[in-house]
Amino acid sequence: MKRIFKKYLLTSLLTVSAFASNLAADLSNEIKVLNAEYGNVKDYPIVIFDKSEVVPLLKGHNEEEQIKLLSEYMLHKFNIELEKGEAVNLIPYFGVLNGAASALPFMKGGWSKEFKFCAVLPNGVMNDLPSEIRRVLGHSEGVDVYKNFDFSEFENLFSLDELYYFSLYHELSHCLDDIYLPKNYRSSPNGHGIHESESFAEVNALFLLAQRKGLRRLGIKRALLRKTYSKYMGPYLASDKVVAYAGDIVKQGGGVYFLSPVLIAAQRELENYRKGVLNYDLNKTLELSANIVAHHSINSRSFHALVKYFKDGREDVFDYYKELANQDPDLFLASYYDLVYLTSILEN
Repeated sequence: MKRIFKKYLLTSLLTVSAFASNLAADLSNEIKVLNAEYGNVKDYPIVIFDKSEVVPLLKGHNEEEQIKLLSEYMLHKFNIELEKGEAVNLIPYFGVLNGAASALPFMKGGWSKEFKFCAVLPNGVMNDLPSEIRRVLGHSEGVDVYKNFDFSEFENLFSLDELYYFSLYHELSHCLDDIYLPKNYRSSPNGHGIHESESFAEVNALFLLAQRKGLRRLGIKRALLRKTYSKYMGPYLASDKVVAYAGDIVKQGGGVYFLSPVLIAAQRELENYRKGVLNYDLNKTLELSANIVAHHSINSRSFHALVKYFKDGREDVFDYYKELANQDPDLFLASYYDLVYLTSILEN
């Protein structure tokens, strides 16, 4: 019996390993295609890094050598001359932050507020499905807010391909964003501004994947995923367990990443076949994404009400905003009803 179990376990591990290798190769090919198609669609280059190339290139070298190697790579592959400071800022994303997915714009020198280039840095660690679900939901041994939570609920909803492709297209969509990304990098960012930027990237990724990959039913699944993150991580991030010097944006993370309302609205657009969103060109898609953010993301006053909900709890925040709505309905009645709507999604 033990021999049969070991054989089964070995077969399973080999199958998972082969699947991960195939997905990694598919993602590398996808990055090549996306660099060719989107690298020059803006006034600045968009650079999508294939970490499977860059991580081995830099591994084992000291910082000065890494700066030289990365600068040579950028010049050879993308014809972009890196400043030393730019290389220093990028290097951690191929080391300690290899498992993070990010988009990072770089400004031209001096007082210029124009982008020199925008870097897309996908998750470079090939997780299995359970591990990737937990990564997206913020679960870790050090942050155990998901006690008794059944992660298989999401393991049955998503494929590993869907999670990795969505993450890649989400970060690409940040670099395609002419509105919210520049606003956050050209002035001091705040939680609500980051929420708008994340809303745009999430919605635009949904549209691009439907158009390019035929993935037309991801919106509601992503809405459930984002709602779950905010429901469990929001109170933790707002609590004293996360120190104040982490910054307001981190403390407001439950509100920043509560993207379910825009995802629900975007999925409705995909299902409105008379609109023909699947046939939109890039500019029309970006315009639709911005329109959804403008009309369906959480507005600033309601965002702060939601952040207070995560910090102070349901009873206190509802009493507080009900009183404000009674005192000044012109300013706060809409926020009170937004709070009712948003918490109904979170709590059900």
